[in-house]
Amino acid sequence: MIYIDRDGFVPNQSWCQKADDLTRQLLSATSKAQINSIIDANEDVWRELKESLLGLPKYEGKCWYSESKNDYAYIHVDHFRPKKAAIGKDKRDHGGYWWLAFNWKNYRICGPVGNIKKRDKFAVFRNKANSPTDRIEDEIVYFLDPTEEDDVFKITFNSNGEIMPIYNSGFYFEQAEYTIDCLKLNYKSLKEARKKIWIKCDKLFSDTQSLIEEDKQNPSAYIKGQIKEKIKRIKELVISTAEFSATAKACLKSTGIDWAISIAS
Repeated sequence: MIYIDRDGFVPNQSWCQKADDLTRQLLSATSKAQINSIIDANEDVWRELKESLLGLPKYEGKCWYSESKNDYAYIHVDHFRPKKAAIGKDKRDHGGYWWLAFNWKNYRICGPVGNIKKRDKFAVFRNKANSPTDRIEDEIVYFLDPTEEDDVFKITFNSNGEIMPIYNSGFYFEQAEYTIDCLKLNYKSLKEARKKIWIKCDKLFSDTQSLIEEDKQNPSAYIKGQIKEKIKRIKELVISTAEFSATAKACLKSTGIDWAISIAS
């Protein structure tokens, strides 16, 4: 998971008009059945934004939760706060966020494995919003959100390709554990793909470090050129468009070597 910066993105005017009209219908509805009927009849509306969200310049084609382009297969548009129900840790429905069904800021790009596993799960630790007049901003939720920059700092990866909490206890630990489980982020093919990236990055790091040590002892224009080429390839692994870039960054940070940590930062 990496931070998804949506600054500057706004859906086209016709989509926004359609979404606003449907939201007004939801707010005017007089029953839950009527609300659900409006949502069900207009599922194509959020799907219309899929290609635009997938094509955000720095994250082309990546699942926002897993960073996969292929290992999660067909991409879905996920409602971060679920529409019709919000199932808490107690397995009870605490009420969905129906008024956000056509709010694009509630959409996340997600692979089907994660989206199907997530479904209506959405545990809230404090200040659950239950109506359009409640402040969503005051909610403290268990799901880590890729559009919240500080949330991505609560997880990391190991050499086996596993995603895991950075913290060993406390609420941040609980958030990471909950997110990993509810989105199935240690799905077998994801772990295997991340492990390959780790191995590739670690080999490039080792080769580069060896060249640096050699150049320290016997400076050479040829060796310097090799170092530059290796570093270029490492940087290609950590750019935001690369699959599993967060795994490559974790690999570099695990080395404890300043130049590698600098590239990962």
